[in-house]
Amino acid sequence: MATPQTRLRELLPGARELGALLAARALADAVAWASGFRALSDDDYARISIAQRFAQAPSIDPSGTSWLPAPFWLYGAAFRGFGAGLSVARVTAILLGLGATVLVYIAARTLGTSRLAAVLAAVLSCCSVRYSTLLGLAAVPEVPCAALLLFAATALARPAPGLRAWGVLALFTACLSRYEAWPIAAIFACFCGRDALKQRRVGYALCALAALAGPVAWLALGHATHGDALFFVARVADYRRALGGDPTSIWQRLLEYPWLLLRGAPALFVALLLVALLSREHPPLPRLSAGRSLLALLGMLAFLMLGSVRDGVPTHHAGRVLLPIWFFGCIVAAQGLVACGAIASRRVSVCVACVVLLPIALLLVQRNDFLDRSLEIEAGQVAREYAARTLGGPAQAEPELLIDTPDYGFFAVQAGFGSPRRTSVVVDHDPRHPRPDPFHSAQTQDLWGHPQAAFVIATPEHCALLEERCAKVWQNARFALLRCAR
Repeated sequence: MATPQTRLRELLPGARELGALLAARALADAVAWASGFRALSDDDYARISIAQRFAQAPSIDPSGTSWLPAPFWLYGAAFRGFGAGLSVARVTAILLGLGATVLVYIAARTLGTSRLAAVLAAVLSCCSVRYSTLLGLAAVPEVPCAALLLFAATALARPAPGLRAWGVLALFTACLSRYEAWPIAAIFACFCGRDALKQRRVGYALCALAALAGPVAWLALGHATHGDALFFVARVADYRRALGGDPTSIWQRLLEYPWLLLRGAPALFVALLLVALLSREHPPLPRLSAGRSLLALLGMLAFLMLGSVRDGVPTHHAGRVLLPIWFFGCIVAAQGLVACGAIASRRVSVCVACVVLLPIALLLVQRNDFLDRSLEIEAGQVAREYAARTLGGPAQAEPELLIDTPDYGFFAVQAGFGSPRRTSVVVDHDPRHPRPDPFHSAQTQDLWGHPQAAFVIATPEHCALLEERCAKVWQNARFALLRCAR
């Protein structure tokens, strides 16, 4: 059990435990890949293309949109060091998922669980929560950010200044990655401020101030760059409304996240129910020092509920932001299952195996409608290889590649091409700024008769407009690559 003044190094897994954690995450990644999962949405490829731009031209705010910058800094650094291929993004995502699994273990130990319970909590976090299983493989920040938030929340359970400082570092990174981190940072700061006043320790006061550094920095940047510290709230709301708005009532939107919390991880709630049933047959189970941590996570839930009412939450797969709460549930379930297993080991072991293995088995056998952008990625990669082979390297003039897609697939083309700064998109399909179809607009016919790009990726039905100056050099089922005279 962790003591009140535990240091971080005392909470780290041993070699055998670390092997079990990495094996669990590797199993989850293998299952996600075998199920056909490659990306959750076009946002995955948009993030990759932004990180590729950052690798070529670093900036404080790589996206220039409402997206927070830390993930682009990290992936951009990886692209800068190892090349801009999609394999680099995939390896980076896998490594971050492995790190997140270890951090769940550390968070469990911080709350006072045994080492066995901490291992089981980390295994459950990989395999019993569908979004965790899938997104551990994707180049998006949800899984590592959730683990950072979980650790920061659990750091409140111990009065050790060192752990609080590590919690602050986790919060700073998370707050510059995902907005749902902000309410946890505020509650973390309040508890640290309270402890500073009660115990008269300057360290806690510094932690309270530092916990808010990430949100304050982003608000200041927004005011300086966009003239509005809360610019991101308006952008998210405007985008959701441009998509058609939300016809549901306020009460339905208010209850959206509590409902998603219950239905998004059924295997985990089966485990929690099992603990509740078994605990009635055994002596009182050991309790976790989790009151403050739970309050911080419930504060995040309240923040999301308010955001849902105000159209300020994700436009798709909204449940993925609940990963920190589900990870916390994994710790509670693991602690209870291990405690009950001391008496009913065989029965509990069978139930635990079902909770772990059934979700990943279902993921393999059920029909999944995952986003498939393999043809767009192939087009981008072929364009990159052909340009390098025929031109001997990147061309000096920009744009080098003109992209025509009927939807947001151009992000995947850019990610496959690897150099988004050398691309131009015909139509970006932004519902906030609708543009006429250039193939049916006399004003833009000259563009297609005399393209400035050396290469064009276009849909087969639009290739005829480019035949005068361009020659088709490659084609798959949805796109053609043309080389154009300049």
